[in-house]
Amino acid sequence: MGRRKRYRDDEFDDTVERTYFGQISKEDEIEALNAEKGDKIPDDDASQIERNREKKRLKKQRQREKKEALKKEEEKSKAAKEKIEQEKVKTREEKLERKKLEKKAPDEDKFITTHKGVKYCDVLVGKGPVIEDRKKVTVKYILRSKSKQGKVLDSGSNFSFKMGKGEVIPGWEIGLLRMKQGGIRHIIVPPAAGYGNKDIGGGKGVDLYFEVTLLKC
Repeated sequence: MGRRKRYRDDEFDDTVERTYFGQISKEDEIEALNAEKGDKIPDDDASQIERNREKKRLKKQRQREKKEALKKEEEKSKAAKEKIEQEKVKTREEKLERKKLEKKAPDEDKFITTHKGVKYCDVLVGKGPVIEDRKKVTVKYILRSKSKQGKVLDSGSNFSFKMGKGEVIPGWEIGLLRMKQGGIRHIIVPPAAGYGNKDIGGGKGVDLYFEVTLLKC
């Protein structure tokens, strides 16, 4: 649309034309500005969006780490329970085996003859420390006459003494040498290393048959 020609003598109000072209220029300027900006997000808004994203990422990471920690704790707890259960089973089996061994009499040819005719046989070798001279020893024992099938003359479940101090008969100090804690040993003590011809319930001059479990040394 072109402007109307103004003649020398023609007087008219061109306000409408000026307003129209002014609006056109303003709209063009706005469109150009928008085109320049495009969909660009203001810096402040972009920073906030990035911070929100980072918060979400960190939150998810913490949740994953928490789940992994809980899973590891559950696995650790499960493994500990299984270990405890295995230890219980092992302990029960060891007790049953020990009872069987305690009831079993070793063959005579398995006994080792030592000083003063004292004989011994390890029914179960212990896994603990070895008996030391002059140290306190705690044992459980059964005393029979002559053999494993002999008459029970004495017994003790928590008997203590010091090795090498003469607190027990020589047959014990000889027969218990190098025994390990937790072991079971059968000892045959002849009169010369025991009570001589004294009758302690099984008759005069009989061999003494000890079944000894070393509890502590």
